[in-house]
Amino acid sequence: MKKMLLAVIAVSVLFAWTAVGTAEEEVLFGFEQGLEGWEIPDWAFEKPDHVQKEIKSSDKYASEGISSLEIDTEFPGGKWTGAIVEIMQFFDWSAYSEVACDVYIPADAPVGLKATVILTVGDSWKWVEMSRSFDLIPGEWVTVKGDLMPGSIDWRRVQVDETFRKDVRKMDIRVYSNNQPAYTGPVYVDNIRVVK
Repeated sequence: MKKMLLAVIAVSVLFAWTAVGTAEEEVLFGFEQGLEGWEIPDWAFEKPDHVQKEIKSSDKYASEGISSLEIDTEFPGGKWTGAIVEIMQFFDWSAYSEVACDVYIPADAPVGLKATVILTVGDSWKWVEMSRSFDLIPGEWVTVKGDLMPGSIDWRRVQVDETFRKDVRKMDIRVYSNNQPAYTGPVYVDNIRVVK
């Protein structure tokens, strides 16, 4: 009887911990309902160093649910080029400590592509890039994440404080090739989320 009671308590604790763990992430965009407001910014079509061709919802790969955002790209190699997608929407992330997304390149893609998140914040619409990038691994989902807590050093030339977290106006995800590699093909983005 004592063993059974302990087993019930252990299962209850595990269930409660799992429920709490699940509640700590809020998926903002899972692309289960199409593009969900994401687009290629107009300026990126005018820049020769930006090589995204089009975007669409795809059911080929997903890190959560059954769909993701597919970006068709054409990285020529030999120079810096990027592919960017964004959403313009007001976010108050003051209750969250981290923003994250998952990025995937197919198994036959070359090594060397990187991904980063860019935020536009505040009344001045300040463009804030991450101070680091994440190496994409062919055939694997890679989580790209940035610390939103006051004092974070994950963002370039900005003081991360409550005002920063409370007034995010745009979010961009950029995949880039710094001279190498050359790659023509899809990049997938999914499970854009904030974490408590």
